[in-house]
Amino acid sequence: MSQSSRKPIVDPRQAERRRSILIRVGAVVVLIAVAVAVGLWAVMSNESDTGSGSQVSVATDTGAYRITKAPAGTEPKAVLTIVEDFQCPACRQFEESFGSTIAELRENPQVAVDYHPIAILDHASSTQYSTRSANASACVAESTAGGGDFGVWQKFHDLLYQRQPEEGGAGLPDNELNSIAKEAGAPNVNSCIADGQFEDWVTQQTQDVTKSGVNSTPTVRLNGQDVQLTTPQDLKARVEQALAS
Repeated sequence: MSQSSRKPIVDPRQAERRRSILIRVGAVVVLIAVAVAVGLWAVMSNESDTGSGSQVSVATDTGAYRITKAPAGTEPKAVLTIVEDFQCPACRQFEESFGSTIAELRENPQVAVDYHPIAILDHASSTQYSTRSANASACVAESTAGGGDFGVWQKFHDLLYQRQPEEGGAGLPDNELNSIAKEAGAPNVNSCIADGQFEDWVTQQTQDVTKSGVNSTPTVRLNGQDVQLTTPQDLKARVEQALAS
């Protein structure tokens, strides 16, 4: 046999070392790929959350604050939805005219009132008071209504309308909103208000509500249908009719 036809002698120890090196290199490559994938996922996750802000856990799926005496786990037969803007003069007039009747209706365990503050009148103040007041409302709700009791929030809601600023001005400053919240019985929510913790959530709710056909405030719906009310007696009669159907 010629020298050129001889097979080279392979050292088993060198082959094993080469195999171990390849395995280690392969493992490193896999780890790097996993790290890159995790990093990309984290970046994409953060990007998708950018601007989403905090969510209001005590709100309904539609973003409303539901006040009802219906037993837990039961659906009220009549749901009155009030879409409002704390800067809206017509909303204040609605509260002055219909507020006591709505309070009476809330005592019925078959009735729920869904308050849905939105911000469509930021142009009516120099400091986006619609958004700031709706954010403050969310701060109060989130800090006090965890057990489903919106009593403090309701007081804050009513006080905001009683002290509604004139259109075209600066609106109530953040520290005054916090003072009103404490007057209503809430803890100090100054940082939540000043940081605009729920402003992105308010913006999203406003967009969702306007997409549903709301183009002015107040908008009143009974079991999902828009209603035009003339008097508190009219409201009461419509709810009683809904309960009887």
